[in-house]
Amino acid sequence: MKPLVFSFILLLGTAVHGQPCTHTLSGNVTTETAERLAGATVELLPGFVTTTNEQGELQFENLCEGNYTIRIRFVGFEPYELSFTIPEVRTLQIVLVIQKTMLEVIEVHDHFEHVARTNNYQTLSGKELDETRGLSLGESLKKIPGVSSIQTGPSIFKPVIHGLHSQRILILNNGIRQEGQQWGAEHAPEIDPFMASNIIVIKDASAIKYGTDALGGVVVVNPADLPEEKSFGGEVNLAGQTNGRAGTISGLLEGGSGKFKGFGWRVQGTGRKSGDAHTPGYMLSNTGFSEFNFSVAAGLHKKTKGIDVFFSRFQSELGILKGSSTSSTEDLRNAMNREPPQFTQPFTYTIENPRQVVAHNLLKVKGHVHSDYGDFKFQYGFQYNTRQEFDIRRSSLNRLPAIDLDLFTHTLDVEWQQHTSKKYSSNAGINSLIQVNNNIPGTQRIPFIPDFTNYSGGLFYIGKLNLEHWSVDFGTRYDYRYYDVAGFDFANRLYTSSYSLGNASFSFGASRHFRNRASFTTNLASSWRPPHVSELYSFGVHQSAAAIEYGLLLDETTGQVLDLNTVNFQNEKALKWVNTWSMKKGRFTTELSGYANYIFNYIYLRPAGVTQTVRGVYPYFRYTQTNASFVGADLYGRVEAAKNLFITGNVSLLRSADRTNSDYLIYIPPNRYELGLEWSNPPGKKGPVLTAEATATFVDEQRRAPRVVTVDEILDAYAQQEDPFEDDNRNFDFAAAPPGYLLLNFQAGISQLVGKYKLDIRLRATNLLNSAYREYTNRMRYFADETGRNIGLSLKLSF
Repeated sequence: MKPLVFSFILLLGTAVHGQPCTHTLSGNVTTETAERLAGATVELLPGFVTTTNEQGELQFENLCEGNYTIRIRFVGFEPYELSFTIPEVRTLQIVLVIQKTMLEVIEVHDHFEHVARTNNYQTLSGKELDETRGLSLGESLKKIPGVSSIQTGPSIFKPVIHGLHSQRILILNNGIRQEGQQWGAEHAPEIDPFMASNIIVIKDASAIKYGTDALGGVVVVNPADLPEEKSFGGEVNLAGQTNGRAGTISGLLEGGSGKFKGFGWRVQGTGRKSGDAHTPGYMLSNTGFSEFNFSVAAGLHKKTKGIDVFFSRFQSELGILKGSSTSSTEDLRNAMNREPPQFTQPFTYTIENPRQVVAHNLLKVKGHVHSDYGDFKFQYGFQYNTRQEFDIRRSSLNRLPAIDLDLFTHTLDVEWQQHTSKKYSSNAGINSLIQVNNNIPGTQRIPFIPDFTNYSGGLFYIGKLNLEHWSVDFGTRYDYRYYDVAGFDFANRLYTSSYSLGNASFSFGASRHFRNRASFTTNLASSWRPPHVSELYSFGVHQSAAAIEYGLLLDETTGQVLDLNTVNFQNEKALKWVNTWSMKKGRFTTELSGYANYIFNYIYLRPAGVTQTVRGVYPYFRYTQTNASFVGADLYGRVEAAKNLFITGNVSLLRSADRTNSDYLIYIPPNRYELGLEWSNPPGKKGPVLTAEATATFVDEQRRAPRVVTVDEILDAYAQQEDPFEDDNRNFDFAAAPPGYLLLNFQAGISQLVGKYKLDIRLRATNLLNSAYREYTNRMRYFADETGRNIGLSLKLSF
């Protein structure tokens, strides 16, 4: 391995040596009130485009001597243009002037409108986003420090922020909070990353505008602004990869009208298909997937008002590793110990049971009006989510879904924004939600979760203060939620219940930028979420998760649904403090973020033993509550080691604990370390733009995992009519945390103008050494290794 790494470094050093273009252009973009503008579009002619970062900074490196023109655009401000010569000009201090017709309407279309200046966040856009094309949303976000994933096999990924996932991560899909059946660890977000022009990850808990559930953070998926001038363009993406013999095709068309000024439209679609993935040693049978998605959008914007309409559909079919299915104690023993897994077959694209069929539809209507009294915004969203999960069942039942759910969600958000003075502005608003979950008859089994109706509402207020050296944000909100529930218990007896929950939240943040190009941000926020219906009432086999699950209201011995008044369940409440220091000096850039998150009444699935039903023998889990802490740090660094050669590093550290029982929690991401080398040829010269990057990722063993009680030990104790957990109520896991592992990855790209078109070609190789390993946060680690070497090729044609 060492000769390979050293040879690569030597190759890059040889390629870089002697390049004459060494100049750097940097600068800041601010408003007339000295507010830094993040996300402004910066064009350096000829041929280079970027956006300002979170501090409003811009930078172009490795420029040749010569004449340049810079153009800067930001919605609500007059365009800026300046011509100059390098090396005579190397730094720019740019002040954008608010358009007279727009007055102080700054956030109407801004992609960063979901982010306060004092949030701790990172953005995936441009080149970094293009490098993830062909991956799911959960896989794409793993590039960001502090973000990992919880998996179910090789095709289902859910984002994890600072150790939290699922109901504790709020996802905004084009401004609408994503509402699907996200309660399951194997229920991936139904979002097509190809529709996004940038993805923002907010790592603190201050989602005051959007309601409950953001205990871990927020993921914001933003499409590009619609064109407002006469234009026509688009792009075509093609991608393929060797592992799973997968292919992706995605296309986008958009345009603006010359006749109706301010009118723009866009259509987009994606198709993905993969067969069985494979580890270094064997096939992962029944892990293929197919996916088809599309979206359409149109909008009309005038000087003081505008409206947008957006519709998207996401549809997928995903196979679940067949070796995780068990029908007897012998099957379960074999599944946990055998390698390769049971039922391993040659490669195929065919998807059999167990599998999932999921569809998600989103309709959004958004409008805004500007007046002398402030800016008024409204947004309506309708979501229709369907989920079918097919288990391995006997005879004709195999054709019927074991879980068949329809979820209807209506949301209405109204917001008023006012700029009281140059130093102070405020937002106030109302959020409302009506949600109906229905079990579709015909599954021939007791519903895994009951039918329910959810009525929710919230009020919020946010203030923003600009001082001489500091920016300060503060906010508060109150939420109320009411549930009506109806389901059937183990004896197929009807039960009904209703309950209501409410709580207040707050956030406070401050940021300061220093003259030495450093900045400090701090954010303290409280958040909460009520227990989801699945956490209270789930009952039975969940074969997609290879487990049997019991909710908080299920009696452990009888399986009966307990009365709400007899069970002391509580809302989850979190207090999270995040501090971030970033600095850019010369060739060195770094960012260090530390956080502490204490969650009262933390709800999690706790391993409880092994049980048998008519549908098989499975490990079973119970929802339980405890007080938990999550403390960690994220570190990013980048240094120019030689001309055009950069060394990068990412470190994500996390330490969690069950504070009530002085114990460890299960499925917490282990510490992660990444070292990379990046090279690119200098811009400003004729010919293609070339890039290359090699990374080494080391994921440590989870050394703070619960004790191990294997399936063999549990079954042997049951056979002797003994209790394997007698007098020991500590958390446990069915298998030891897997050892740490090291992965080597490589990618290279070429970008070339071909007439009026731009062609980007990218080669990506992951797990170059074809290492066999298991990921601690993968629910399928009990049964199989992770995927082996994967080589992918992608092409993007822009016009």
